[in-house]
Amino acid sequence: MRALIFDVDDTLYDQLVPFERAIQEQLVFPAEKMEKLYLEFRKVSDAYFHLSESGGIAMEDMRVLRIQRACDQFDIELSHQQALAFQADYARFQGDIELTVDMKEALQFCQEENIPTGVITNGPTAHQWKKVHQLGLMKWIPENQIFISSQVGIAKPDVRLFRHVEQVMSLVPEETTYIGDSYANDIVGAKDAGWQAIWLNRRQHPATEMTPRQDYLLEEKQLATPLIKKIFLN
Repeated sequence: MRALIFDVDDTLYDQLVPFERAIQEQLVFPAEKMEKLYLEFRKVSDAYFHLSESGGIAMEDMRVLRIQRACDQFDIELSHQQALAFQADYARFQGDIELTVDMKEALQFCQEENIPTGVITNGPTAHQWKKVHQLGLMKWIPENQIFISSQVGIAKPDVRLFRHVEQVMSLVPEETTYIGDSYANDIVGAKDAGWQAIWLNRRQHPATEMTPRQDYLLEEKQLATPLIKKIFLN
C-alpha cells in the first residue's frame, strides 16, 4: 500500500514565523533581510546538528553558536546571553506554531483516502514531541508512526532511519513518498532508501548534489496538496 511520510520543520509549519518573532525580541533587524538571516541560521544549524547528536557539542552550545554564526554574516555581534535569550524566545514562540493550510488539507486528504501517513523529524525528543502536540498531528497520524531522530537513535539522512520506519509501518520503499524541505536530509535520505521524494523548496535552498534526485519539486507558493492528490489518485 502506498504511504506518505512528512518532515516537520518548515514543511508542516512555517518555521520562519517563530524565528522572526524571536529575532524581533532581541534585535532591530530589517524585515527585508529576515529570510536571508533565517536561511543562514538553518545552514549553520544543520552543520552543527549531527555533531550535537553524536555528543561532539552540547545542545546549549549548539543553540548559541548557530544564531551567533548566522548573525556574524550580517556583521552583528551577538553576546552569549543574547543568544540564550533568543533561543528561549524561539522555543516560546514555537509553542504557537500552526499547520499551514496546505499541509492540513494534505493530511485530511490522506485520512479520507485511507493513505498511511507518518512523520520523520530530526531533533531532540522532547522538543520535537512538543511540536507534534502543538500541531495536533495525532489527529491524523498514530503516535507509533511518528519517528524522532533522538528517540530512534538515528538521524536523517541515514538510510537506517528510513529502513526502521519501513519495518515499523510495513512499508514498501517503491510505494512510499517522503515530503520535506531539506535536500541534504530529506531528499538524499529518502532517495537513498529507494523512496519517492517531494522537495518542498519554498526558500530556494541549493541542492547538495550536482544532479538533484527529487521526483517532484515545489517552489515558492506552489501547493503540495494538488500534487499529493495527483500522485495518490492516479
